[in-house]
Amino acid sequence: MVEYVARGDRGASVYDDVPALDRALALAVERRWALGRSALRDPEERRTTAFRLVNEEGDALPGLAVDVYGDHLVAQLYVGGIWEEAARRDRVLDRLHALGFDGIYLKLRPKQANVLVDTRRDDLAPALPVRGTPTPSAEIEIREEGVPYRVRLGDGLSTGIFLDQRPNRRLVRELSSGAHVLNLFSYTCGFSVAAALGGAARTVSVDASVLALERGRSNFEAAGVALGSGPSAAHSFVAEDVFAWLARAATKKERFDVVIVDPPSYSSTKKRRFVADSDYDDLVAMAARVLAPHGKLVACCNHRGLARGKLRRFVAQGMHTEKLELAQLKDLPDAPDFPPSLGKEPHMKSVLATLL
Repeated sequence: MVEYVARGDRGASVYDDVPALDRALALAVERRWALGRSALRDPEERRTTAFRLVNEEGDALPGLAVDVYGDHLVAQLYVGGIWEEAARRDRVLDRLHALGFDGIYLKLRPKQANVLVDTRRDDLAPALPVRGTPTPSAEIEIREEGVPYRVRLGDGLSTGIFLDQRPNRRLVRELSSGAHVLNLFSYTCGFSVAAALGGAARTVSVDASVLALERGRSNFEAAGVALGSGPSAAHSFVAEDVFAWLARAATKKERFDVVIVDPPSYSSTKKRRFVADSDYDDLVAMAARVLAPHGKLVACCNHRGLARGKLRRFVAQGMHTEKLELAQLKDLPDAPDFPPSLGKEPHMKSVLATLL
């Protein structure tokens, strides 16, 4: 902040001034002091060992996001003019390595999530760290407020967990005692694990990716949650298009007390194309058909172009389409380690809708 007041927003030029870059990184480290302390000192049942260290313009470091995963960092560079110069990339990676972590994995990300199909290209996400040493194994365990999750730092652009959802996973855990919980676009089932540990009577995780769901099963195992088998199992995994599954579940009159809707910004299947900033209300309407009376819908979107107010309107419109009345519709708090740039909203927006 002192640097900003004294010299104004440096923009990308901060990466060409090593003392200024070091000051910006030091300030980011200071802002994450409480999370870093948790990783070192909190008892295991409360420990958090994975969080965001640098959040782009929110930490005066445009085009750069850096996440802590235990003893390693994952540096994400949003490709564009800022990073065309190799010397600038190397300078940033060298200064990050000087922070003392064991190794740094690199991800080169497009500004728009729909630009890439193959996320495991080695030129975009090298399997080995670009500085330091690799993790002890391909899959490692991190903790989030005591909950264990398994991640892979060198396996494509995604590690297996979205760190900005930490407050929402905490909320789901709090809401889930005795509840039937549906997790749509579940990915590796982070919300489902949180619900199970919160005492959910049943969880259903739906995602088109069989591989993601297998990793979800691994997360249940890490958390010590017994899965059981057969149709009576408390925790089930469904590899299917979410829209097709919702249509069938509504016909069968399935009902859930808590429904989590966390779709990708863009998706496409053989039967349907989904774009968050135009189709979210239709998704909410379909999810509302399986909500139990007084049920709660956690609606999330990480699309940069979708404003929080528009997300609220989408949720309200989806409920209105199904002629459902809301007792409450409220914004959910943002993760403190994901500060937005000045005057802008964070990328992740979330609302909680509760039925009358």
